[in-house]
Amino acid sequence: MKLLLVSLYVLVALYLSAAWLRFLKKGAGLSPQQKVLSFLTVGIATVFWPLVLPIAYVKLLDTTVSQP
Repeated sequence: MKLLLVSLYVLVALYLSAAWLRFLKKGAGLSPQQKVLSFLTVGIATVFWPLVLPIAYVKLLDTTVSQP
């Protein structure tokens, strides 16, 4: 079960980073400094999405349960 979850996390991370990189390559109007910052942001987002996504989901569940 753990291997399945780890595999799923890795696959989603690869998919998201590939989609973000394709999007960044289309950004022809970006300066070199903006491109570096964009790639850095993609790298950080790829690393930390497994932590943020479950926290955001739990918060969303708490919000929907507490509403009448």
